[in-house]
Amino acid sequence: MATAVLGLQWGDEGKGKLAHLLAQKADMVVRFNGGPNAGHTVIDRGVKFGTHQVPAGAFYADTVNVLAGGMIIDLSVLREEVDAIAEHVGWMPQLMIAENAHLILPYHRLIEELEGSGTRFGTTRRGIAPTYRDKAAKLGVRAGDLLRPDELAKRVAWRLDLLKRRWPESEEAAALDATTLSEDLLFAGEPFLASIGTVANTIAAALDAGQDVVFEGAQGTLLDLDHGTYPFVTSSPTTYAGLANSIGIAVPAVSRRLGIAKAYQTRVGEGAFPTELLDEVGAELQERGGEFGVTTGRPRRCGWLDLVALRYAVALNGITELALTKIDVLGGCDEIKVCKAYTLDGDRIDRFPMADEVLRRCEPVYETLQGWDACLDGIDAFESLPDAARAYIAYIEKATGVPAGIVSTGPEPEATIYRGL
Repeated sequence: MATAVLGLQWGDEGKGKLAHLLAQKADMVVRFNGGPNAGHTVIDRGVKFGTHQVPAGAFYADTVNVLAGGMIIDLSVLREEVDAIAEHVGWMPQLMIAENAHLILPYHRLIEELEGSGTRFGTTRRGIAPTYRDKAAKLGVRAGDLLRPDELAKRVAWRLDLLKRRWPESEEAAALDATTLSEDLLFAGEPFLASIGTVANTIAAALDAGQDVVFEGAQGTLLDLDHGTYPFVTSSPTTYAGLANSIGIAVPAVSRRLGIAKAYQTRVGEGAFPTELLDEVGAELQERGGEFGVTTGRPRRCGWLDLVALRYAVALNGITELALTKIDVLGGCDEIKVCKAYTLDGDRIDRFPMADEVLRRCEPVYETLQGWDACLDGIDAFESLPDAARAYIAYIEKATGVPAGIVSTGPEPEATIYRGL
């Protein structure tokens, strides 16, 4: 059985925990988009990890972990991550790296700094957008180039020449040397050379054999380059539609599309956020939920759950099952508000605007639900949840038309309720 793990908000929904749990029984885990701008929090054997590029199956000896062609890879970060996980688990994770996955080079981070785009769009400043831009402009360096050192050196020298002509006044750009950059890439990538190749056939064979394959998404639906809140989005597809192109299989047989959503709403960085709470309630959600970015440490903006956005994300991805996370954070709220519609320029609307400038003019239409005081620690059965918590989940299910098969009540693996729907 194949499962796609998809974020339904602006990221940070808890995809890492769910992917890590599903990977326990998986034969293969495939990370299909994004780069080190994604941060997944994983608690494995009581130790907390912040992963960025390595698929969740790396914590299990028998699981094959694929970095697909839709990813962009920072080899230095990958090496550090793999070494840390290997030291923790006692073995080297099984990796496969798509030869057409693009690589992040130091000049990509420099470009972001010179352009000031990281400040303007509130990015993670990891060189993500410049790398994807080079990919589209056919100026990129790919993982497969590591297997051809002479070609690698030529491509790096060519791109560096363009960079220096574009920014002739930059001392940092002038100091970059193509030979040194190529050698650094080869050094960082040396442990992975045997893992680089065509991955589509291997993924297809696993699907055809009925193996348990988990497709692990990065970022959230509302950050999708084409279907998110443009221009405050990431630089790659984050939805189910982007999966096939990333892995190189026209119609992958993925029967389970698991949509991950927090029981409230968060956003990091810039961009419109209709339900954002700029009061003590928002501050309390941030504190109790530990809402600080895994990759950057930046505080996440917090607000009530936005069902207009959630319905949009569910429909866009064809979600078959919800996983609701951090419902425990809402404990202690006397009342919980849910945004069920917007008003835009005086008119009520139920659709989600993709343009940031339009979304900024939207005002939430709230429905107020009863809260609960009970602590959810140790609850491992849905029936044991407070009546108000179960009613809240039922409200979300009715609004989206999708059952919540998983309810997460904390960051630990055991703080998970499986409803068996």
